[in-house]
Amino acid sequence: MKLNELISEKLERLRKDRGLAVYTLCNKAAISYETYRSIRKNKNKDIYLRTLLILLRVLDVSPQAFFSDPAFSDEDLDIDFK
Repeated sequence: MKLNELISEKLERLRKDRGLAVYTLCNKAAISYETYRSIRKNKNKDIYLRTLLILLRVLDVSPQAFFSDPAFSDEDLDIDFK
């Protein structure tokens, strides 16, 4: 699995678990729908750390908790440096 796919899947799971609509999350995070859509659809390889931290804050998840998932430690995780 690619890093950006793992991040987008985790963000979507958290969003749904909290019962937030996409537009509500974007509004609370003060990011555009298109920005979040590109993250959800894996349209870009990179996500700004600032954007991720803002989303995590809105989702009430610490970065430590988010990245504690063992999938981030998987040796087969494709970080895609290309």
